[in-house]
Amino acid sequence: MTYPNATRRTAASSLLLAAAVTLLGACAAPQPRDELAEEQARVVLETRVRDRVEAYRLDGELVDGLRFNDLIPGSHDLRVRHHFEMPGSAGGAGLLGEPQWERCIVAVRYNDFAGGEQYVFDVERRGFRTVGWLRSKSGKKLAEAEVIRCGPAV
Repeated sequence: MTYPNATRRTAASSLLLAAAVTLLGACAAPQPRDELAEEQARVVLETRVRDRVEAYRLDGELVDGLRFNDLIPGSHDLRVRHHFEMPGSAGGAGLLGEPQWERCIVAVRYNDFAGGEQYVFDVERRGFRTVGWLRSKSGKKLAEAEVIRCGPAV
């Protein structure tokens, strides 16, 4: 036996689910930035899909926000926070099979930031370690990153 209201409820539920997914996707999408000025350099942060990377310090000063503001050309020390999930029992504190979240501070120093150029700070987990590097927009590796410290994310 078919219930006429059940079909309408299913369709309405599908529409609500689609709207919720669209709204959540819009919130998670990167926010557009102004065009890059010729006298400034830009650093974009990248990581794997399930990980999170956010700006932490620029030349020793805390960063207000999740990304770096555009930089003046020259030498800069960039530090980011890298949050990632470790497989079960790898974090040491969890029960067998229970994933743990780790957070690492990763730094890169580069002396030749140029005006009008965009750079990418890549950070990712490889096995149980975090690795990172700075590369040009075209993909050329410019500097290796150094892991400052890692520990459980709280």
